Amino acid sequence: MNNPYLYINMSQKDQIHLVLFNKEKEKKECLKTGRNKMLLLVINTFLIQEGLDKNSIQGIVVVVGTGGFTSTRIATTVANGFSYAKHTAVVTTTLEEGYDEDRFINALDNVPKGQSVSATYSGEPNITTPKKIYANRFSTI
Repeated sequence: MNNPYLYINMSQKDQIHLVLFNKEKEKKECLKTGRNKMLLLVINTFLIQEGLDKNSIQGIVVVVGTGGFTSTRIATTVANGFSYAKHTAVVTTTLEEGYDEDRFINALDNVPKGQSVSATYSGEPNITTPKKIYANRFSTI
């Protein structure tokens, strides 16, 4: 596949969905069951399986607004890191906007390369344990 773009969708719990696509309407998909921390490994393995080098990626589309807080954060961080390191374009999309390669390519071709994107989340983060409040104390622990 020549000059591929990468689509990253981690909106489903414990599922990594990647798509390589290009302007010639070629498309390869990868759907793996796995934790969000496996994203880089899955991307690397997918590229190797397709005979591609990470330097061939022309841009990245990342799904935001749906899914777990950590999964969304990891997906956007990986996309932004890749964009910075490889000087590629990165854009966000939502599941509601649908999968549309022509729209993605147009957006990626019209944003500055190396520019980062911000994540939007479907809910509040739940990354700490709640503090216990004791009735006989004025402070929290």
